[in-house]
Amino acid sequence: MIGHIHIKTAVFVIAMALAPVGAAAADPVADFYTGKTVKFIVGGSAAGGFTLLARVVGRNRGKYVPGSPTMIVDAMPGAGGATMMAYMANAALQDGTVLGAALPIAVNAPLLRKVKYNPAKFHWLGSVTAMTEVSSVWHTAPATTLDGAKKVEVIMATSSKLSSAYIIPAFMNAVIGTKFKIVPGYRGGGPMNKAMETGEVHGRGSFYNSYVTTKPHWLRDRKIIHLVQVGPGEKDLADVPNMRDLVTNDDQRRMLDFLEAPAYVGHGFFTPPGVPADRVAALKKAFVTTLKDPAFLAETKQRLMIVNPVSAEKITSVINRAMATPEPLLVKFRQMVKIGPPKAGKKKK
Repeated sequence: MIGHIHIKTAVFVIAMALAPVGAAAADPVADFYTGKTVKFIVGGSAAGGFTLLARVVGRNRGKYVPGSPTMIVDAMPGAGGATMMAYMANAALQDGTVLGAALPIAVNAPLLRKVKYNPAKFHWLGSVTAMTEVSSVWHTAPATTLDGAKKVEVIMATSSKLSSAYIIPAFMNAVIGTKFKIVPGYRGGGPMNKAMETGEVHGRGSFYNSYVTTKPHWLRDRKIIHLVQVGPGEKDLADVPNMRDLVTNDDQRRMLDFLEAPAYVGHGFFTPPGVPADRVAALKKAFVTTLKDPAFLAETKQRLMIVNPVSAEKITSVINRAMATPEPLLVKFRQMVKIGPPKAGKKKK
């Protein structure tokens, strides 16, 4: 009788010991994502390079998110990517089923104009690659070096005065004495490229990666010449001056901290601020794993897409520093590059 009782007790103890293990094995993140659809919203056009890369990421990523949700991509262009970021901050579902694919310049928008988001509050998952910005000229331009651009006028195309294609050459005018004449009003990279080819302008600002993907023959045949690079730098541009080496005082270096932020964000992905921490962690892990996936790497190689990942921690650090720029320094910067203070949008009637 006594032995019988001991057997029952032992069975009970074993069952109790195993119960917590079974509970711990349950995955609430997998339970949440099973059968769901996750949407990437891109801040650029449906036919643009950022949207194309988001589709490549989405095709390879679903299997690495617990629960293997379906991945789809949607485009929400507008205001240089700021429209999408405002949507992500204020209207998107905050449950981890809606993710953002940033247009880099949008991370600086709060420093230059009134927008309804703070990129430091998003949960950054990482970036497929940093995107060093270059100011480049056509090979027949009147100046093909920075020293030459200090002596003669060089006409540069841009979409608006809030674009880095305006801000970077305007910053160089103020800091190193170049004579860039910057002409706004071009609607996208295509028209700017055509204007360079026809001689309507001499050059433009863009991301080096974009030329690698869309104009490799320009690089091969030296149709364009890069005058300066801004950001982490490219190994292929070892002979191109980095703006970090051209500034001369602490104020200018601090200004570069936020000028460089878009380059480090590059092809960056993020979640809205309210997504639960366990889902953010799972999405971050899935993103890192995707960037090592053989199928993903094969497809990006075929499409001439650069994969040089930037960690979520690095992006967060860069953005936090940019958003902490003191207002007096921003005022000084706006005066240097000749743009007005941030203005509130028009009120709806």
